[in-house]
Amino acid sequence: MADYFVDGDDVLENKLGIVDPHKFRTAEQDITTKKTAILLNETPTVLDFEYLKHIHKMLFENIYSFAGQIRMVDIAKPEAKAPFAHAKFIEPESEQIFTDLKNKNYLISMDKQSFAREIADLSAELNALHPFREGNGRTIRLFLILLADRAGYLLDYSQVSAEDIINADKLAFEGDGDSLYTVYKKITFETS
Repeated sequence: MADYFVDGDDVLENKLGIVDPHKFRTAEQDITTKKTAILLNETPTVLDFEYLKHIHKMLFENIYSFAGQIRMVDIAKPEAKAPFAHAKFIEPESEQIFTDLKNKNYLISMDKQSFAREIADLSAELNALHPFREGNGRTIRLFLILLADRAGYLLDYSQVSAEDIINADKLAFEGDGDSLYTVYKKITFETS
């Protein structure tokens, strides 16, 4: 089973051949920013798990050999009380999440409060799923931005700090979704 790390380093094995964490973060940020601009101009036909994997592949294909692929190892944040979804459950759990999203008509025609609640719940579910070895947060946020756009909303993550999002994600992962809902109420704006 792959551990994904360069031997003896804190940097994931990457196509750039960079082992210095600071240089790697800078290069990764530059690449993913450019790829995000491309993805924001796409018009996805279906916002499903395949499209989430497509986003990950596009963002990270020049960086990681595993771009767009579901992780094969179990992972957890060091401070977390529980691991993310076990690797063997990612596929069945994703099927349930995206079937539910489809049944909710991709959150189209919801009032702002209902939309904020539903997108907060979806964000929490996708975060708990954590389907990729790296880059889950960026991939999920971009997916949610595209989903919101299709539903007539703008998600403006600049309205809250990265720390607020991380803390709300952590609380939602532990079963308290109120903070995440509060974040999404602050960052959700109607576009029509």
